[in-house]
Amino acid sequence: MTTQDRFQSWLKSDRPAPAEMMEGLHGDVKHLRLDKAGLEARGWKDVPKDWSPEAGELWAGGYMEDRSIYDSDVFTGDGEPRTVHLGVDVFAPAGTPVYAPIEGFLHSAQVNAGELDYGPTIILQHEMPDGLIFWTLYGHLSEESMFGLEEGDLITAGEVLGELGGPEINGGWSPHVHFQVMLDLKGKSGDFPGVCKKSEAESWAAICPSPYEILGLKLT
Repeated sequence: MTTQDRFQSWLKSDRPAPAEMMEGLHGDVKHLRLDKAGLEARGWKDVPKDWSPEAGELWAGGYMEDRSIYDSDVFTGDGEPRTVHLGVDVFAPAGTPVYAPIEGFLHSAQVNAGELDYGPTIILQHEMPDGLIFWTLYGHLSEESMFGLEEGDLITAGEVLGELGGPEINGGWSPHVHFQVMLDLKGKSGDFPGVCKKSEAESWAAICPSPYEILGLKLT
């Protein structure tokens, strides 16, 4: 059985319901599309840095979405641009607490301070009784979220991981958390690609499966 098969089997198992990664995430979460059609419908070219939902609202989306917002040299490079999003983004005001949806250990934490990068980032390692190991990434947090962290710390489901950072610390984005599941960390620590080339989307999707079910997230 492949790691992908074992992960899907675990998702379907009789396991504890995930904790809310953000308060209200298991309720009415609006779908924010950031592909070309979604941006045009809002009259946006990019997500405005000063935009965030009203207090108490959550907007989310983006897994395997082909986004035109990645038009910076950071993502285009010299060849095929990286435009396919490998995680889910949940938008809320800066300072909104972020909780661990499932139990894990602190694998690594790092401030990825480059332009349009993650900013403060936490990666948790999850070890299941059958030997399945996978990781979850939380990007665009606040600087304070990095304080007091030590590799190997046990993080229980529902425990506060940190809070959303503002654009001055989160890589220059509207406040949100980027949540991503990885079945292979490829030896990385504190960072992991969050977007990929369209020509490589299938192979990356096998490594980074849909995060919606593990979050208990349903978009409206």
